[in-house]
Amino acid sequence: MTLRVERLTFGYPDKPVLRSVNTGDLPVGRLTALLGPNAAGKSTFFRCVAGLQQPQAGQVLLAGNDLHAATRAELIRDVCYMPQSFSSNAALTVFEVVLLARKQLQDWRVHDDDVSAVSHLLLRFGIQHLAERYIAELSGGQQQMVALCQAMVRRGRLFLLDEPTSALDLRHQLEVMQTLREITREREAVTIAAMHDLNLAARFADHILLMEEGRVVASGATDDVLCSSELARTYGVDIELQRSRDGVYMVGARI
Repeated sequence: MTLRVERLTFGYPDKPVLRSVNTGDLPVGRLTALLGPNAAGKSTFFRCVAGLQQPQAGQVLLAGNDLHAATRAELIRDVCYMPQSFSSNAALTVFEVVLLARKQLQDWRVHDDDVSAVSHLLLRFGIQHLAERYIAELSGGQQQMVALCQAMVRRGRLFLLDEPTSALDLRHQLEVMQTLREITREREAVTIAAMHDLNLAARFADHILLMEEGRVVASGATDDVLCSSELARTYGVDIELQRSRDGVYMVGARI
């Protein structure tokens, strides 16, 4: 199974946003980082792929099937989207909101495997101690961790995560990205995470999509894209690459 986006186009009458986006094949079991400067079209790309906005043209092919021809139920089943911002004043606990996410489009009876799945995921992301806390009581970073669990607790085939580490401190960023990569491989899913931190992408991504002004200008293995001239040109900075002792690129930039 692969994800392939072909000629995806979206815009407003006076403002094109996505300009014939092509990704190439994104294989299962691999974590893809979606990079690009602000206003490159990353969030709109996610919403169009997830079926939340209707593109003017193009296809989104998951295992050869066009998601834009899928029913709403099929989209919710197969595509798990975590938006960039998350906040809630609902009078629900962390455990309850993650459980509700898992039960989407299923019967609402809670089974032992549902409770086990939620408990396991909270433990895996290190927030099991928040299970009985109310969402409204949490910090922004804690709420972001809950939103991640809401996305990953589902049995989808495609996970779209819009800046999943933006509100987290350094340690939690590393832990979350490591966990996302492990889960992606275990489930043989396609996971795309939009991010701004090039060093996180260098350490954890298997593949990179680089966007600029509504187009994918580079797509390929992480090392290949990091070493390409497109990266520096897209961000408008000079890029310096060094290898760490464990062989991972470290990205430095200067104006």
